[in-house]
Amino acid sequence: MNVMSIASAGMRAASLGIQAAASNVARLPVADSTRLGVAQAATAGGGVTATVVAAPDDANAPIADMLTAKQAALAFAANATVVRRQDEMLGTLLDRWA
Repeated sequence: MNVMSIASAGMRAASLGIQAAASNVARLPVADSTRLGVAQAATAGGGVTATVVAAPDDANAPIADMLTAKQAALAFAANATVVRRQDEMLGTLLDRWA
């Protein structure tokens, strides 16, 4: 895999983490709602796959969900920076060859 594929896979996983955490927070007042989590697994050659899974109930769930959302937002931003820098490097390389 190339750097862009690895970073974009990380962005998709982070986005899924934000969505799961937001869903958990939105459904707090709903009785017997199932909490969601995201399971991530490394792929061969780099990158990650992410799937939504049922998460165990936790008394500190609202705090954990907010922290998970913040962590996922930071991971998304870091991967977006990698994509941006890779794009800039490719542009510079193409300019030098032109």
